[in-house]
Amino acid sequence: MPFLKNFKLFDQLMRKFFFYIFTFLLVINVSVVTNAKNLKPEFLSGDQLDPLIKYEKSIDENKKQHSGYILKLNEKYSDALGVAKARMVKIGAVRAVKSLEGEIDRIKANDTRRSKDIESAPDYVKKMRAQYDEFVKRVNNLKRSRDGEALYLADRGLAEVQLALTKSNEIDTALKLRQYREEFKRPPEPKIIKPPNIPNKLDDDIPLEDNPDPDVVIIDPDPAPIDNAINEPIIDTPVQFGYGDDAVRPMTAEEMEKFSAELGPPPKRSGKGYAAMIASIQRKEVTEISLGKIKLWGPARPQIWKNKPYWTATVTYPTTSLFGTFDTEGMAIISGTRVLEWRYTGSGEEIP
Repeated sequence: MPFLKNFKLFDQLMRKFFFYIFTFLLVINVSVVTNAKNLKPEFLSGDQLDPLIKYEKSIDENKKQHSGYILKLNEKYSDALGVAKARMVKIGAVRAVKSLEGEIDRIKANDTRRSKDIESAPDYVKKMRAQYDEFVKRVNNLKRSRDGEALYLADRGLAEVQLALTKSNEIDTALKLRQYREEFKRPPEPKIIKPPNIPNKLDDDIPLEDNPDPDVVIIDPDPAPIDNAINEPIIDTPVQFGYGDDAVRPMTAEEMEKFSAELGPPPKRSGKGYAAMIASIQRKEVTEISLGKIKLWGPARPQIWKNKPYWTATVTYPTTSLFGTFDTEGMAIISGTRVLEWRYTGSGEEIP
């Protein structure tokens, strides 16, 4: 029955089409939610808007950096999946080929969510997926951390504007700015996005097609339904700037004033890097980072860790996975001339 065969093919293509459209709309919606802050309050003008202008620029730069990281990650992972698929085709592993095709389609659509497709893949592909998930987590947390730093830095700038307004006896404007700062620092509420209700099976009333050609062997006459990964509601959690006690976070304007004496001067940096971090690496206090592999030394930042002020600084260095090498950012928590701990920037996980 050629009509039924064509209908089944059309149904599968349409489900994939709606999945890609949904993924695209999801990305658009997330970007709208995270950038919904009013960055041009009418009661500020001129130089008073500088902190917000810098904030907007930082957010855009963070978004571009994040997109670049994810694009590179997806390209390398999908290439490795393609190699794995070729091996499975060669040995005739039909189910493994189907699972890899589904995984490749998702990654090329920039859908980083884990699906059931991967469960039918070979063990080494599952290990690749586990490493991929870990890199995605680090990249997402890095952006979240950078966005948080930009927000706190902007708030500290707005606090200075508020102080200047108070000193110039512009009390009404200062009070408006104080209220604005409270709203500015508050993250938006999580939003539940309901996916389209796309059935995974064909109409049960349509009979299965008989084998039209006796010489052709049908391996899967009744294939498992395609897992579109969009049958469950998705909770769109916006960028959160709430931190636990053990997480390293930026300092607020009030904390900068409160801890300025205790914080002390920033760590010394030479052309080779920060002396405290160099000494820590040489003492093998961290094994994943070596001085010869460091690509970039980041700026020193005042941060809060376990309710106390510390200086932190970052390094960018390469780490190797089953499907390629990627840049990773590590952060040192510094006290005086020593590094207390090494953490992955954003996730806060300890670096071995």
